[in-house]
Amino acid sequence: MKWKLALLTVRAQKASFLASAAVMAAGTALLTAFATLLETGLRTGREPGFLVMLPAILGGWTVAIVAFGVVSTVSLTIQHRERELALLRSIAATPWQVRWAVVRETAMVALPAIAVGLLPGVGLGAVVLGRLVDGGLVGATTELTVGPLSFVAGAGTSLCAAIGAALISSRRAASIPPVRALADATVPAGRPLARARAVAGAGLLVVGLSLAAATLFMDDGPLLSSTAGPAGVAVAVGLALLSPAAVTPLRVFAEARIGPTARLAARNIHVRAKHSAAVASPLILLVGIAAGTLYMQSTEDSTHHGPAAAGDVAVRLAPVNYLVVVMIIGFSAIVVVNTLVAATRRRSREFGLLRLSAATRGQVLKMVAAEAAVVAGTAVVLGTVAAAATTVPYSLVKTGSPLAAGPVWMYLAIAGGAFALVMLAAIPTAAGALRTRPVDALSAP
Repeated sequence: MKWKLALLTVRAQKASFLASAAVMAAGTALLTAFATLLETGLRTGREPGFLVMLPAILGGWTVAIVAFGVVSTVSLTIQHRERELALLRSIAATPWQVRWAVVRETAMVALPAIAVGLLPGVGLGAVVLGRLVDGGLVGATTELTVGPLSFVAGAGTSLCAAIGAALISSRRAASIPPVRALADATVPAGRPLARARAVAGAGLLVVGLSLAAATLFMDDGPLLSSTAGPAGVAVAVGLALLSPAAVTPLRVFAEARIGPTARLAARNIHVRAKHSAAVASPLILLVGIAAGTLYMQSTEDSTHHGPAAAGDVAVRLAPVNYLVVVMIIGFSAIVVVNTLVAATRRRSREFGLLRLSAATRGQVLKMVAAEAAVVAGTAVVLGTVAAAATTVPYSLVKTGSPLAAGPVWMYLAIAGGAFALVMLAAIPTAAGALRTRPVDALSAP
């Protein structure tokens, strides 16, 4: 009976749950790819060291990135359902009944989504192994090994992240007293940064900066990226967790003479700080990881000149690194788009109220565009700080300069791509929501 109710809930909220499912499937594919390489390295008799070291280092970053992406997407889906969960409390459901209902619904979505991501993950692993073989980094006869470890690592990480997010995010709605449940559920989510989130974010910043400092004392060699890369990832995740505090100062623009649309956008971002941070978080990771890893590789490339470099391991590894970066950027882009589309779609009641308050469609779209631009700009700034945690120490060791080698257009492309991604996801979704009659939008869930 409980699982039937969960199925009915999933069907009723299928648009929101599909966003989470897409992220879980993509994350599982990425994790499974590295797990297949690791299993191949552990089981092969030839050159197992490199095939173990590479997925262990890159896979470690990926676990953190995927786990954060899954947690943030699932958490946002549950936050959007706080009114519904509060209603369950008001009809005598206990806190644990509410929380386990959310866990069942999340598991029902996660299991098929994870299953869908396994086979593409094996395919991605085969592609990366092919690049390694082409570069002469592993034996030409090495074949991909797919066993229990590959599936357990990929599926297990995604499932644990999803269930963990369900338990954590359902806690607020489950803890609301039944008498105040419906009233509290309608309060905007612009609350101060939660203590646990602040502590976790600060802790990751300390870890990231410590890894960046450790990079300065390492020898120039293939293992230099083993601390520089994770430093940027840790700082990016830490800043993503602390991002609600980053948008709080924007309240000063709510009363500034910058036009009514811009003032309303600033006020919305401040009041909805938690939701704004949910959109900014995956974008911070995208910018930080893309800029950090691409400029780290371009700095490495700048230190190699002439034909003698052809036999260098770092040179032969470059195509593999670029492929992995593209895979991680692709996953981050999926998280950004799904998060932003889900967040914008859930604002149909707000848009309807604005329309009934005499706002035109054009004014609402301008407000959404202004919010998206501010969130994207904040994410680009924080992502650049995270990238610096990777590129500055790496470049100091490699070239003696704190500035990474590489073209300026690469950074402009990353920043411009972040803005374009946000705009292309937010504005068409808002335009679609505005097609609903304002009166009908007010009755939307």
